Amino acid sequence: MKGFTVTTKTLYCALLLALMGSPGFVASMQISWTGRVTAGSRTTFTCSSSCFPSCVYSWNFNGRTVNGSTLSWTPNGQDVSVELQCIAYNNKTGITSSTTTIVEIWNPVSVRISPPNIVPSLNQPLSLRCQDSASRGHQGPSDIVWYKDGQKVTLRENMRFLQNNLTLHFDSLLSSDAGFYQCDIYLPTSETKVYSLGFLLSFDPWNVTISGPDVVFPGRLSQFTCLTSCTINVECSIRWQFRGGFPVGTYFSVNTNHLKWIPSNPGTFQNFTCIAENKAAGRSAEDTKMVQVKGVPISGSEVQFSKLSLLVFCFFLIQTTVTWI
Repeated sequence: MKGFTVTTKTLYCALLLALMGSPGFVASMQISWTGRVTAGSRTTFTCSSSCFPSCVYSWNFNGRTVNGSTLSWTPNGQDVSVELQCIAYNNKTGITSSTTTIVEIWNPVSVRISPPNIVPSLNQPLSLRCQDSASRGHQGPSDIVWYKDGQKVTLRENMRFLQNNLTLHFDSLLSSDAGFYQCDIYLPTSETKVYSLGFLLSFDPWNVTISGPDVVFPGRLSQFTCLTSCTINVECSIRWQFRGGFPVGTYFSVNTNHLKWIPSNPGTFQNFTCIAENKAAGRSAEDTKMVQVKGVPISGSEVQFSKLSLLVFCFFLIQTTVTWI
């Protein structure tokens, strides 16, 4: 019996998509914090990622740069929201990644008419009260400062402070008393000064005006506030209308009389209309603001991989067959 041997070689190839330097690539990032972000109270934000080995972190917010994976910040009430950006950098691979979040800020400090149902009238008394709904302790008169139209209030003959400066009282209102009033409160516990939400004192029934920029830019957060002479959620309610079309952009939110928007289409105009109304009483007032969008268009989200290589692995599978005759 004779035998012969047949040997065959079969070539197998595999395509493998490999990301060179993958140990340092940041696959995911997140910014986290606990509880509601409140003006006058410290909040710690933490930036984390899946990069390995560990990355070096930094923060960008309000024009400031802070190093480290955590950021502790106490808002002072001058912003209704803030944009936080965390950047992760790997020294070994040189890969950088970032994530951005918009944080809403609750301000418990406000200026209210006292009593709340009174209508401001010339030659009549009126009180404005600096109110902290968070019930934080205030030591004395020096902890509270009043402002009118951005300037510190100077008392005149018809004005006086009451209750350790918590109340600004007018014995008899003058036409010159009309304006935008704010107070700031110093909180010894956090060593922070908190600026209040403002109140527009006007002798015209329910004066409404929209504050904010006339020109905005794609990719940049813009904020608008509807200022009213009526007490919101007491005398009147607020609603927004967008005559001519809904705002187009990458971010948009409305919280009562505050509106935030990140536009995306330059060369366009957007109308914002704020309406203060009390349907039961049949009263309303409104204001419309036209905003122009200038700049360069914002493209869609882009994901860029660096050092991306296509590897080809090939190998021979050798098969040997013996046949006997």
